[in-house]
Amino acid sequence: MTPGKNKKINGVFFRNLVIHQVKQDYLENITGFAWLILQPLILLAVYSFVFSTIFKARIPEAGDIGFVPYLAVAFWPWIAFSEAVIKASSSITSNAALIGKVAFATEQIPLATVTATFLMHVTGYLAVLLVLQLMGTDIHWLYLSLVVPVIILIWLFACAIALFASAIQVFIRDVAQILPPLMMFWFFTTPILYSASYLPASVQGIAEWNPMAWFVARLREFLLLGEINLDWKALIIVLLIGLFCWLSIRFFRRFSGHFEDFL
Repeated sequence: MTPGKNKKINGVFFRNLVIHQVKQDYLENITGFAWLILQPLILLAVYSFVFSTIFKARIPEAGDIGFVPYLAVAFWPWIAFSEAVIKASSSITSNAALIGKVAFATEQIPLATVTATFLMHVTGYLAVLLVLQLMGTDIHWLYLSLVVPVIILIWLFACAIALFASAIQVFIRDVAQILPPLMMFWFFTTPILYSASYLPASVQGIAEWNPMAWFVARLREFLLLGEINLDWKALIIVLLIGLFCWLSIRFFRRFSGHFEDFL
């Protein structure tokens, strides 16, 4: 395969890849599907206990919403994003046999991994929102129409990172060890466990350009506060993510022709 001569993405093949990934990771055994729900719930319970019970964390702008809903609304999308990126980063090396036997656009593999992960976690996200509602949190369901584009942007962002990471992983296998701690660092530098107002004034301006921080803020505004606070930064972030996606697909296709030599 010559660099830059990749085949076009095939819709049917891509759908089958997504279905296979969902079945393999979540549906082929009961524990896989159960763990999809239990793992974030356990982490959410741990963080809630540590920060709300031990450290008595309070979020000024959350008002009467409470710490657990404030955390949950942002925590679940992050789990989907982080898990999708980490899984997809090794998707090319994990499917070396398929790449060597079938001629297809290889970018479909990391994209299918990200898509399958998001599909399953969005299901869990809706379940969490329903549980929060039943526990007394006022979820603004009418704003779900605005939440969907935000989730799609997070998915696109994850796809772009996954394309870069999965391509690099073929040539530099250490990516598999480097990426998880980097994602953990990103998690703690994103206002998920805390409010952005807690950051020093000198840092807040820089932190606002963290795409995940922007996504988290919008989800909380839509679902918990029932507010729409969009400004010119929204357009800039959308354009930057679009550019990043274009660069990532170009980068992936540029090097995909050499994958078979290193797998």
